[in-house]
Amino acid sequence: MNQLTTLENQETSSFEFTQSIIKLLISNNLYKKTVVTDLEKIFKMSETKLINLSLLERGIKNTLLKKGDKNKNVSKYLSKVLKSLSKRDPESFQHEPELPEYVFEIEEPSFLGKKIFKNQLFYLQIELLKLQEWLKESNKTAVIVFEGRDSAGKGSTIKKFIENLNPRYYNVIALGIPTPEERKDWFGRYKSKIQPGKINFFDRSWYNRGLVEPVMGYGTMEEYNDFMENVESFENDLTKNGDYLFKLWFSIDKETQARRFKMRLDSPLKYWKYSPNDSRMQDLWDRFTEFKERLFDKTSTSNNPWVILDSTDKRVAALNSIRYVLKEIPYDCKNEELLNREFPEAMTILKPEV
Repeated sequence: MNQLTTLENQETSSFEFTQSIIKLLISNNLYKKTVVTDLEKIFKMSETKLINLSLLERGIKNTLLKKGDKNKNVSKYLSKVLKSLSKRDPESFQHEPELPEYVFEIEEPSFLGKKIFKNQLFYLQIELLKLQEWLKESNKTAVIVFEGRDSAGKGSTIKKFIENLNPRYYNVIALGIPTPEERKDWFGRYKSKIQPGKINFFDRSWYNRGLVEPVMGYGTMEEYNDFMENVESFENDLTKNGDYLFKLWFSIDKETQARRFKMRLDSPLKYWKYSPNDSRMQDLWDRFTEFKERLFDKTSTSNNPWVILDSTDKRVAALNSIRYVLKEIPYDCKNEELLNREFPEAMTILKPEV
C-alpha cells in the first residue's frame, strides 16, 4: 500500500488517505477481517485511478450515520464499492486535460474525465426521457427534493436532469421568503406547487423549516418541533397513491464550500449567487451539522430515506443522483445495465435496516 501513487487533483497522497481510512475504522472498532480484505482490494485498485480515496473516506463516514449494525453497514458499503469497481474500465478513467470553454467558467477537477462524463450523462438523459413519458402516460408523479449546504451543487444537478427533458412535463420549484399566511400552512405551501404526471424538482423544500430556519434564527422552536413531528405523515401522504418521492442531500466539506464561495465572487456570471447569508453559513457550520444530523435521524424513514450524495466531485454526484432516481421507478424499456454503473463510494442511502 505504501507504493500507491498520488491522486490527481489531490494535495493529500493516497497513502495518507489510506492511513486515515484505517484509523477511522479502528476508532470505530470496525477494522476486522472482512473489512480489511475488501479494503486491501480497493486500495490496490486505486493505483489505476479507478477511485478517489477521499470520496471513499467520506462515504464511510456517511455510512456510520446509518442506524443499525455499523459493522454490517460498512461491510455492505465496501462490497458495493468493490462490485462497482469491477465494472470500471481503467482506460476510460485516465485523466485528460480539462480545457474550459471560457476562462471565467473553469470547471472543478474530477477524477471522472469530461468525455466519459458527457457520454454517461447523454445516455442517462435518454433514460430520463423514457421516465418522463412513462409518468405522463401512467399519470404518476415524481417529486425530487434537492437539499444540502449552500454551493453543494443542487442547482447545477437539476440543470443536468432537465437539460433535454420536455419542458411541458417537468416542474422546477424554488420558492422565496414565505408570507405570514404561508408560514401557517407550511406543508400546504409546497404541496400546492406539485404538478401531477410530471417530475417535480424542489430546489430546497419544506425542509427549510427543519434546518435553515432554526440554524439562521428565522423561525421559532415551536414551528421546528411541529415540523419534525408531522413531516413523516406529510411525506407518506405524498406517496400513498403510488407516486414517488426522493430526498437527495448534496454533501460537501467546509473547505470546498469556502472555495466555491470564492469562485462565485470571482465569476462574472455567478457573483449574484453569493449573498451575505453565505458567509454566515461558514460561521454556523457546526450548528448546521448538528441540525442536519438530527434531521437525518428523525426523517430518514424506510418509506422515504435520505440519500447522501458526496458532491465534492460534482460530476460523480450528478450521475449518481440521476441513476438513483431512475433505478427506483419501474418505467418502461429501462436500460438496467446502464443504471448499474453507479459510484457507490460517493453515495449513502440512510434507509433504516428492517
